[in-house]
Amino acid sequence: MKIAIISDIHGNLEALEAVIKNFRIHGNLDHIVCLGDIVGYYANPVECINLIMKNCDTVIQGNHDSAITSVNFERRVKWFNETAVHSLRWTRKVLLEETNKEQFQFLKRLRTKKLLKLNNMSFLFVHGTPEKKWEYFLYPYWNNEPLDEQKIRLDEWLNQWNFVAIGHTHWAFQYEKNNRYVVNPGSVGQPRDENPDASYCLVDVSETRLYVQNFRIKYEIEKTCKALKSAKLDESLCVRLFLGQ
Repeated sequence: MKIAIISDIHGNLEALEAVIKNFRIHGNLDHIVCLGDIVGYYANPVECINLIMKNCDTVIQGNHDSAITSVNFERRVKWFNETAVHSLRWTRKVLLEETNKEQFQFLKRLRTKKLLKLNNMSFLFVHGTPEKKWEYFLYPYWNNEPLDEQKIRLDEWLNQWNFVAIGHTHWAFQYEKNNRYVVNPGSVGQPRDENPDASYCLVDVSETRLYVQNFRIKYEIEKTCKALKSAKLDESLCVRLFLGQ
């Protein structure tokens, strides 16, 4: 079977549409997973939620999704930087409109962890890490070689599960040991690895083995920037897209 994994869309409709369109090259997909942060930053939260609702079988709640739907919203946003707070307030206002109640409730109902059993293998999906739902696991910033203390944690995860998928850092990576994997699919809507192309991963699951591949997809960043400017969101978010930061 084939599993596609996406994460960190952040309201970037052009990027999400390009990735979903690219799924077709793989033929029929058995399962599509979103690791969260569907909204925040960019200007099409409703459309992105609709596409996730239509296309994904498993959806995890990200920290932006959680903050936006929190009853303690103003207290929660204190943990975000000024640019993120402005976009979170704008997004929450949009999702609280009468016509968008379904999308708001969808985000609110999401869970922060999902375990699947497939072909006698265990697959864990989270946004941050298995232990901490909003933790940044920063291994990819160390020249693609984890520090010793990070390897200990990675190996501990792989002793418990055959496959662990995490998001949140906006940086794609893979760690493999004995055909068990920890994978970050990277970000669809705001890559931060100096590559502006939208990122996702595909997992081929046989009865005995896993094969993981990352894909990068070009899209029309200009259209995302146009929508951003129309919504009067911070234009520095547009610059980040072109730089892949």
